[in-house]
Amino acid sequence: MNNIEKSVNMFKALGDFTRLRIVLAIFDGGKSVGDIARELDMTQSAISHQLKTLKDNDLVKSVRKGKEVHYYLSDEHVKEIVAQVLEHTSHD
Repeated sequence: MNNIEKSVNMFKALGDFTRLRIVLAIFDGGKSVGDIARELDMTQSAISHQLKTLKDNDLVKSVRKGKEVHYYLSDEHVKEIVAQVLEHTSHD
């Protein structure tokens, strides 16, 4: 897959309402699936399904902490992209 295809897939992944809410939920630090599900008032199964798409597109990474898996933004680039979009859309 070339860079353009990867970019399109990344924007598609971020273009989903639920997935963007998940990204925003972990914007400042990692959280478990359960924590994200409670924060977004969704089932853990629904969150896990969306996290897989985000992970498949290298937008999030997972780290096992004991019995739980915590999800984080994969790197600062993802944070910068999302922050830029939020800043851009905040202008009237």
